[in-house]
Amino acid sequence: MENRIQRIFLMPLLTVSTLAFSVLTPSSVAFAADNTANTVKADVERRDVFDDLLDTENVEVGIQGGILSIEDFESSPWISAHLGYHISEHFYVKARYAQAKAGETSFEKLANAAPLLTDAERELTYYGLNIGYNLLPGEIFFSKDTVFNSVFSVELGGGSTEFAGDEQFTVNLTANYRVFLTDWIAWDLSMSDYLFNTEVTGSSKTTHNLNFATGVSFYF
Repeated sequence: MENRIQRIFLMPLLTVSTLAFSVLTPSSVAFAADNTANTVKADVERRDVFDDLLDTENVEVGIQGGILSIEDFESSPWISAHLGYHISEHFYVKARYAQAKAGETSFEKLANAAPLLTDAERELTYYGLNIGYNLLPGEIFFSKDTVFNSVFSVELGGGSTEFAGDEQFTVNLTANYRVFLTDWIAWDLSMSDYLFNTEVTGSSKTTHNLNFATGVSFYF
C-alpha cells in the first residue's frame, strides 16, 4: 500500500523533471543562441541634437525697398524703415516710416492738361504702428546641408499718410515672410495694402495702395 502511494506522488515529479531537462538540452540552447546571433540590428547613425540657435533678442530694426502702387498715380519706388519689439514668441509690434513719390494720372497723360499736383504734393509719407502675429514658423531648405529658420506672419495696424497736401488716417494690412540667415539678421519679404481716402480726382473715395518690398532686419 505504501509503495502504491509513493508511485502516485513520484510519477508527476518525474514527468516535470523530464520535460524541464528536455527544454534545457544542448540542442535547445544552441537553437536559442543561433536565433540571437541572427537578430537584425538597426544601423542608425547617431547625431548630436542642438537647441535652437536663435538668440532671445527682442528688438528688431529693419530697412526695406520696393514698389508702391499708388491708386490713380502709377507705381513708384518705395523705401521704408521700421523698429519692432517682440512681445512674445507669437506677438510683436512694429513702427514704420516710409516714403514714395506719385507719378501722373491717366487724365494728365491723355488730356495734356495742367498737373493736378505740385511736385511737393506728389511726395507721399507714411508712418504708423502695426501689431503682428507669427502664424507659421518653420524651416527653409536651400540645399541638403543648408537649412534656415523661417516664419510667416500677418500684421494689422494704422497710421497716417501725407499726400496731395492732405493728411489721412491709413489702415495697413501686411503679410510678411522672414528667413533667418543668422541668429541676428533676417531677410524680409512683404506684401502690404495701405487704405486711405483721397479727393484728388474730384470725389472722396477709399484707395487701395499695394506695396511689395524686401529688405533686411537686424535683431538686438
